Formats: sequence, C-alpha cells, structure tokens
Amino acid sequence: MIASQLGAVYDVNSVEMAASHCKQYVEVYKDEKGKSVALSDWRLPTRAELEIIIDFQYRDNAAMDEVLAGKEYYSASGVVNNPGGSNTSGGVAIRCIRDAFDTQK
Repeated sequence: MIASQLGAVYDVNSVEMAASHCKQYVEVYKDEKGKSVALSDWRLPTRAELEIIIDFQYRDNAAMDEVLAGKEYYSASGVVNNPGGSNTSGGVAIRCIRDAFDTQK
C-alpha cells in the first residue's frame, strides 16, 4: 500500500531523514462501519518496489494512474530516478509504503 498524496514529501536531505519520516507517518481513514483506523506501520520502499511502481504507471493502458510524479525518490537503499517524472519541487521525494496483508488470518 502506498501512502496517499497527503503523505508525499519533497526536499528531504538524507535517506535517514526519509526513513524517520516514514516511521513516524500515520494515515487515518474510516472503515465500512465508520470506525477510525490509524495506519502507523509505514516504511521507505525498496529500490525494487519503486521501480515496479514506476514501470507500471507509465505502461500503455496502465491499470493505475501516475502516483510517483517526482523526478527522484528515496528508497531504503538510496535515491531512485523516475525517468518519466518532473522535478517541480527541486528535491528528492518520499512516498512511504506499508505491507498490506492481514496477519489475523
């Protein structure tokens, strides 16, 4: 699961700062019963995860919209270039992700 656009951050100075941001990030939504659910287990994506998202979003007839529009993104192992992105912010971006599997099953 990728954080909403509200969680997008630009101009971060280091991978450590980026990882700290994701670790502290919280996103809240209401479930089908109207109960608030807080998701707080975010992390920086791996290089491979970013590359997969970048690849899928730019394919012809892609089943997803562009979610990574920046020129560069922090991964857990450093900066990943997005060849289709634009550098409107002037800095490296962060989009946190989380593993979206149900551990209760």
